[in-house]
Amino acid sequence: MLKKVGFVLAMIILIVSCGKNHPGKENDKGFNSLGQPVYYDVPYKQDYSVKYYLGREQQDLALIDVSVNRNGNVRILSDNGLLVPGNGSMFYSGELVEDISYSPLKKKSIASLITSEGHTIYLDNQYVFSNAWAGKIQIEHGMPDASVFAKGKDFNFLVSDKHTLVLVDQNSNQLWTAPYKDVIDIIYDKSKDRFIIVSPRSLAELTMDNTLNTLYEGEGITCATIYQDNIVVGSGIGYFILGDDKLVANVPWPEITALKEIDGELWFGTTRGVFKLNEDGTYTYYAGERWLPGNVVKSVEKGPENSVLVLTDKGLGRIFFEEMTLEEKAMFYEKQVREKNIRYGFNCSISSLPNGYASAEMGAQASDNLWTAMYLASQLFRYKATGSEEAKTNAYEAFEAMERLHTITDIEGLFARSFERDHLVINTKKEGWEKQELLSGSPAKIWLPGADHSNWTWRSTASSDQAVGQVFALTMILELADDEEWKNRALKCLDDMMGYIVENNMYIIDVDGEPTLWGKWNPDYVNGFPTNVGDRRLYSSNIIAFLQTAYKFTGKEKYKDKAYELMQEYGYLDNLMRPISEIGPSDADEWSKQLSHEWNHSDDEMYFLAYPGLYHYAFDAELKEKYRASIKDHWLVERPEKNALWNFIYSITGDEVIDLEESVWFLKNYPLDLRNWGVHNSHRKDIELIPENFRGQTTKELLPLGELPLHRHNGNIFKLDQDGKGDRLISAGDVWLLPYWMGRYYGVISAPVTE
Repeated sequence: MLKKVGFVLAMIILIVSCGKNHPGKENDKGFNSLGQPVYYDVPYKQDYSVKYYLGREQQDLALIDVSVNRNGNVRILSDNGLLVPGNGSMFYSGELVEDISYSPLKKKSIASLITSEGHTIYLDNQYVFSNAWAGKIQIEHGMPDASVFAKGKDFNFLVSDKHTLVLVDQNSNQLWTAPYKDVIDIIYDKSKDRFIIVSPRSLAELTMDNTLNTLYEGEGITCATIYQDNIVVGSGIGYFILGDDKLVANVPWPEITALKEIDGELWFGTTRGVFKLNEDGTYTYYAGERWLPGNVVKSVEKGPENSVLVLTDKGLGRIFFEEMTLEEKAMFYEKQVREKNIRYGFNCSISSLPNGYASAEMGAQASDNLWTAMYLASQLFRYKATGSEEAKTNAYEAFEAMERLHTITDIEGLFARSFERDHLVINTKKEGWEKQELLSGSPAKIWLPGADHSNWTWRSTASSDQAVGQVFALTMILELADDEEWKNRALKCLDDMMGYIVENNMYIIDVDGEPTLWGKWNPDYVNGFPTNVGDRRLYSSNIIAFLQTAYKFTGKEKYKDKAYELMQEYGYLDNLMRPISEIGPSDADEWSKQLSHEWNHSDDEMYFLAYPGLYHYAFDAELKEKYRASIKDHWLVERPEKNALWNFIYSITGDEVIDLEESVWFLKNYPLDLRNWGVHNSHRKDIELIPENFRGQTTKELLPLGELPLHRHNGNIFKLDQDGKGDRLISAGDVWLLPYWMGRYYGVISAPVTE
């Protein structure tokens, strides 16, 4: 379904070097010039899903089973005939339509179907038959209520009507028969040339000499399959291997409805999704509409084109496993971002999909600065790593949006949160707005007429995280852009912004003459917090990084002097060096209590995006070493999250341990489908919850990202549950493209390679 990009490059490549942020090129020993390991980008298996739903008029249909023949034809058995999947893709779900390929089948009362030797075989109230083998397989079984069957050797079939078993050959001769109640499935065990008969209370075998032997008796059996020459038995409380008889209940969900061995892997259908057993004993779990149209699984089968078919109560899910490189995944996201998330050059971090995927509705974001800065940087990294002129154009377009946030306000140094055409002029900054903003997390809305066009409005109340985005973006232009004109424009924005903050006593002064709620780096505000409140450390770290960056590129002593003043006279160096382990809840006052009741993951984003300016532009070697220690202290706490962006930013310190394997895992595991589907994991029996804690970590080990709610860098990656209807699309521009292209530029991820 996805188009391959088709890059074929040599094993050892040269990463274009530019700017102090670049550690250099990789060498032939698998390390870059800082001694950090390099991941060579070879194809891996990326999973994604295509869903086919029952239509509005089909809701009363019961779906029973699915089969696929060697031609790739998928047929689904319902209680009212055969259906086939139609017109599906990842973002445009298909439907189930009537199968009209063989018109005589429409008149038949088909009770069951199976796949054997690459062909679909049917069971009705008179025959076992197939349209393959020139239609010659048509065997009378003599059981009007036949319900299940299996094909054995030499076209012998064992058939049951839930009361009796009959073995017939291809000439309709009954070779053997015996009573057997409540048969729910029959399986042919090819390695031992025997049939396995499954009922809710027993398992039996019919051997090649027509001997019926009881293998197991017990309650609650729901299904069985052959896996690695063993019989695996499913139940409502887990599964076991016959002979071992040890119940395995610590699975994602124990109500097992279907079992199937597919390409050497054991798959489990349940009443809450499907999962497969991994080599290390863990499970990969597919549930919710990111993967399946419904969660009650009826059948699991091997599908065509490296896929697995999962039949559910609401339709068919087809999980693909496509070979791709990380760069191919990047190009998939690149196309999506350009089509669905670019608004006036901004990276619209969340687009609405009220009418489906075809048309994305983009609106002003409260943090247009931040999300656009991250996308802008990703494109500059891409440009420097690959020479892509398209990436350069993307970055410059994003910069123009960031630059207009400065010019539209008509107040030199004050930048806007966002802007919009023909938008209402409004002010919700009423009495009590600060408390409301603090509790809701939503900034007060002040929309004012634009300075450049009267029909445009811009949003005020800029904040510290917006400042982080501005400095990050402007620094990237200054470091990586090729054109002096663009650099000069970026430098003016940086100088105006930082000059405005310094001249206003380390505040962002809003249009009403008062500081914005979050634009405060003044010592009275920062040091007003107890030492264990995270904002004291964060704001100190950020503003020193800003001032160092401003001094680096403008050479103006006022920025250096202010930084030293804050560090030496007001303890900002001590603040930013304070161990992360000391950060925690505080009841000192209501403001501190609200800001410290849990770890704020937006703070992580603000810290890490400012760390390059803190580390690279340190005034001297002694400070640089202190900054390195502070950054490492923070990174060590973040390591369980396996966040590729945090890891690659940390790599600038030169540490040889940068968790590259975990970073690549993060990039590979991030789902291709970035819609906000509901995801739930709290019910799982295979995860061990840890005690509630300040950082909000729920499990000791992070679950694969395809099984979790969509993660953005300012959120808690350990969050297990989230509702959603797939009607919003997050942008890959900040969540994925930035860490990937940063890794490419820093030389820890190679271009695609082919042996």
